[in-house]
Amino acid sequence: MAEILIDKDRFDFLQYAFFGGDKPFPAVSDRAYRDLCRTLRFHGESGTKYRDHVSRVLEAEITAMLSKPPDTQAGYDTWHHALCDELIGYYASTGFEFNLGHAQKWVNMTMKYIYIYGQLDVTPVFDYLHVPLDSYVFGAVENDLGIKPPCSAWSKLTSYEQYIRYQKRIRAAVTAPPLRWEFQNWLSEAKRRNMNQE
Repeated sequence: MAEILIDKDRFDFLQYAFFGGDKPFPAVSDRAYRDLCRTLRFHGESGTKYRDHVSRVLEAEITAMLSKPPDTQAGYDTWHHALCDELIGYYASTGFEFNLGHAQKWVNMTMKYIYIYGQLDVTPVFDYLHVPLDSYVFGAVENDLGIKPPCSAWSKLTSYEQYIRYQKRIRAAVTAPPLRWEFQNWLSEAKRRNMNQE
């Protein structure tokens, strides 16, 4: 992996412009929420209190996990599954539709943004992190790895078994850590789509 140096002023500006906060939480969780909120329907009600609750849950669960990180992929997957189930259960108690597609996106993007933010060390679990599923990833995985998406739209994904099977197929097909592969290939897919729209 190539590395570059960037001066602190530039880094601080970019970090604040992208995340808008001086602390990792809730900045990374809120940023992740923006990646999925367009697929949520609150029927005229504000989703802010629900988002704030989930941000607190994510902070507590991720901080606890990073303080004693799992030492296997299976251990991380078990933690991930339980956290997704917790988020799904919380929204079910509020009466709003929120499924696995939403939960994985929020958890996985939060973990990705924690890595980008750089103030919390995810090194012990970086190789275990899941690829955040969205339409760009579906396109990149199909185009580059020949693996069909598990469903027509990531926001409609409801089965963890189907989800984890897809993640395992990606892991088996790439030589780099899955999130490292996603960084490179999500960007390529985004550029490809932009060229097709011009």
